[in-house]
Amino acid sequence: MSATSTVMNPAVLAAKARWARRRRRLIAYGQWDPFMPAEPVRAHLAGLAEIGMPRKGVEQALGLRESSLRHVASGTYGYGPGEKVTRELGEAVLGFWPALADFPDSARIAPLGTVRRVEALAVVGWSRAQVAARVGRNGVSFRNSLRSDRISAALAKAVVRVYDELWNQRPEDHGVPAWNAERVRRQAQADGFYGPLAWDDEDVDNPAAFPRDDAEAPAPTQGENVADRYLLGESVVLDASARRSVLLHLMEWTDLPVEQVAERLEMTESAVSRAWERAKDRARVEGRRAPWRRVYVPRRESAAEEADAA
Repeated sequence: MSATSTVMNPAVLAAKARWARRRRRLIAYGQWDPFMPAEPVRAHLAGLAEIGMPRKGVEQALGLRESSLRHVASGTYGYGPGEKVTRELGEAVLGFWPALADFPDSARIAPLGTVRRVEALAVVGWSRAQVAARVGRNGVSFRNSLRSDRISAALAKAVVRVYDELWNQRPEDHGVPAWNAERVRRQAQADGFYGPLAWDDEDVDNPAAFPRDDAEAPAPTQGENVADRYLLGESVVLDASARRSVLLHLMEWTDLPVEQVAERLEMTESAVSRAWERAKDRARVEGRRAPWRRVYVPRRESAAEEADAA
């Protein structure tokens, strides 16, 4: 994973911008302290290591030089772990929680998100054996991996690629016999699995998240009408429900391209696109009018087209 790709992560950029604003404000007040205690940062690094994210992976994800965090984590040149760390570095680490793409392929991570994706595909009609074949694993090995406490990040990423390809595709349209797909669907229903529409991209890997089918809408963290207040320019914290409402409003009623919607909401472009498609699918399933982009959005030219134009 290159540092260039991770530095441009919208969430990382937003965290750095918040830190820079806070630094300027405190300097203006004469309250700026360039250092902070290292122990909370060290504890956070230990917590990240427990979920499979090594120190080098954190350095790569934050665009830091190799071994930048060794002084904090374990000490250098015969000295023990440091007691202080620069505030910029400490707050960057404390504000970081990895997405799946941030993990090195060799990392060993919890299989929860992978299991949820495989179960969601079963609701659509894709069997576990069919998913295993598409990720290049035999059925027994794949089943055992899903039952283990840890799986490789490489396997989890492979399942994500298959999931992104098949979550809205009927197996019958890809040569799978109808009786086979129907049998998988019935078994998935009997097992109580949740389909793709029950999970948003930001929730499917989160152990604290619940499927939309039975989860109560979370109470706004900043009072009522959080989405409306955000759209009116008020500085509020968006919960999952409010974020979804804002996303749908921006996609339906503004001319912002997907990348700008993603930047505003600190999401990836693919997450915004999938949330938009799922909202349309959910509306059709529920018999409601599907949302559409009411404002013309010019098509973004490819790099080749831009080069030709230049």
